[in-house]
Amino acid sequence: MDAPDYADALIGWRVWLVVETTAGLRLGSVIHDHVWEPGVPATAVCRERHAAPDPACTCGIHAAHEPATALPYLRGRNDPGTIGRVLGRVLLWGTVVEHEQGWRAQHARPFELWLPPQLDGLESAYRATARAASSVGGSA
Repeated sequence: MDAPDYADALIGWRVWLVVETTAGLRLGSVIHDHVWEPGVPATAVCRERHAAPDPACTCGIHAAHEPATALPYLRGRNDPGTIGRVLGRVLLWGTVVEHEQGWRAQHARPFELWLPPQLDGLESAYRATARAASSVGGSA
């Protein structure tokens, strides 16, 4: 069964690490060593060397249907460069595989973040990206 190609973006829930980089605070994956740069869509890559996401694999950028499904990822061990974790909504598009609790997508961008006040700098870095991401074809 092939995964559908969605013309319009879906919106899911996920948790990101907040990591300190030489460029400032950034969002990072809670599972993989990946930093989400403001204005740059994330694109899934599979270690098995096939197009991601694949229905027969677990690859892809994960997002949950409901925030409650993502909340457990707010807990966990952090590396020394990790400032904290944040909950947010993410735009998903391209090839998307739906599963019981959410989706795995080919492309994604942060859409909306719930941040504590001490992370205001992170919000401003991603704010323009989130606005432009509401129109996926935009040039954010």
